[in-house]
Amino acid sequence: MKRTHTLAVTAALVASSVPLGVVTLGAGTAHAADRTWFVSPGGDDRNPGTSAGAPFRTIQKAADSAGPGDTVSIMNGTYSERAAGSNVVTVKRSGRPGAPITFTAHPGHHPVIHPVKAWNGISVHGASYITIRNLEIKGNNTALTLAGAERESRKGDPTYNTNCISVERDRSTGALSHHIEVTGNDVHGCAGGGISAIDADHVTISRNHVYSTSWYTVYATSGISVLTPRDVGGADARTYKIRITGNRVHDNETKIKWEKCRCYSDGNGIIIDTLKGDAGHPAYKGRVLVADNLSYDNGGSGIHSYKSQHVDIVHNTAYLNGRSTRMKSSYANIYAHDSTDVRLLNNIAYGRPGQATNSKSRNVDVTYDYNVYFGGKPPEVKGPHDIVADPKFTAAGTGADADFRLGEGSPAIGSGTPFAAVPTGVRRTGGAPDRGAFGFAAGAGAGAGAVDVTQGASGSGADESTPTGGRPDARTGGAQSGGAGASRSAEGPDGSDGDSGSVRTADGGDGPLAQTGGTDPLLPLGIAAVVLAIGGGLLVAARRRRS
Repeated sequence: MKRTHTLAVTAALVASSVPLGVVTLGAGTAHAADRTWFVSPGGDDRNPGTSAGAPFRTIQKAADSAGPGDTVSIMNGTYSERAAGSNVVTVKRSGRPGAPITFTAHPGHHPVIHPVKAWNGISVHGASYITIRNLEIKGNNTALTLAGAERESRKGDPTYNTNCISVERDRSTGALSHHIEVTGNDVHGCAGGGISAIDADHVTISRNHVYSTSWYTVYATSGISVLTPRDVGGADARTYKIRITGNRVHDNETKIKWEKCRCYSDGNGIIIDTLKGDAGHPAYKGRVLVADNLSYDNGGSGIHSYKSQHVDIVHNTAYLNGRSTRMKSSYANIYAHDSTDVRLLNNIAYGRPGQATNSKSRNVDVTYDYNVYFGGKPPEVKGPHDIVADPKFTAAGTGADADFRLGEGSPAIGSGTPFAAVPTGVRRTGGAPDRGAFGFAAGAGAGAGAVDVTQGASGSGADESTPTGGRPDARTGGAQSGGAGASRSAEGPDGSDGDSGSVRTADGGDGPLAQTGGTDPLLPLGIAAVVLAIGGGLLVAARRRRS
């Protein structure tokens, strides 16, 4: 997701929303706690909206009425924007700790939010303590064509740039969106991005199915993206504040050139983007967890960290990503580029022939280990416990019936390393964990979401946990390669290693992890690595790739 994606997306689009503060309900507005507001296409916005028999007609009316602890219960039907260039719903009112505002499907119902010429299906616009749960957001890709997009897609026109769910700041007030949970949604078919969080904090994106997005936009989007998050409240590199967990992400690809460089870029499954800061964006000091996700058949990478820091990418499965033939070269499956303090552990990356496997480009204190690689090019960096072998999935593929559980004899079975921050990930009784998002005989194939590892109540602020609890304070050795000066061209796909330090090995001992660009191989595991300074030339480099 590129910063340019947000241009012209917000200020003019929220005119229909009530201009309220981030937490207040508006002057003179009385509010009964914990109400349910009902919405139906057959309703009327002049109704009270407080019963299924007298619902509002638009989700926007409910969003403008709801307060802390309230639920917006959306009934059967299709909901589109009321006017071209608006959002289907803009959320500006906030909940509070322990009392989020929840937008969800009415029990037993399956509503569809269908942006047609909207900038966003759902925009969380400078609001906090918001939950979006169990909804279908369906874009308009089936009514669009690549030829039409190549001819007509441009900045300032939402037709080919519609995002499904966007979490962003309020440009008019500067208010940041924070404590946002996006869980269990079916997100697909948007010409722009799937789920994006820009300038936000305390974000959980969990158990969503995100597919067939980013096809026609000029803004170089991805299936799930976190771009330039901003710290809200205290932060340190030992505390997770952003979690991307248990999502199934596929068929996201950019087919139109990014307007900023007139080149093809992104279309990733999941990208963590620019956490080290750049011009106008301070470095993010919290930690990000990307765990138990399945990402396959995307145009760009499966999962990667770009110009970021304090990221853990663990227990994920990536399969046949980097499919785009428009890129100058394919993106790797799971990797980091130009990143600091990143760990890539217990993942499975099954690549396409000729595809890059990982990368050591511009990384400092980045570690790969306990991963399984198969297909593609030889890994640029290989940890002492990394394996190059067929993971033996039960029935891998790109169709709906694909099954990414581990089959008999898989080298990923029982060969991972314990990772305390993923307490409910795939585990084998009495032994080491399996590698990847799905364990041996885990009972869930590609058609089901991976294991949910989120913690804390929805929107309650209880989503902060340390990533290092229960792990030994060990010292690392291991081979190092590729310092900051060993970077590739910015035009090529980028990948990298994990984070500095060591973790417990499969047999319970402490062992070294492969590291790229590390300046001090003896850092203890839980201590944040030194943040890599970004030169001004890098900040304005053309063709800024988020491979």
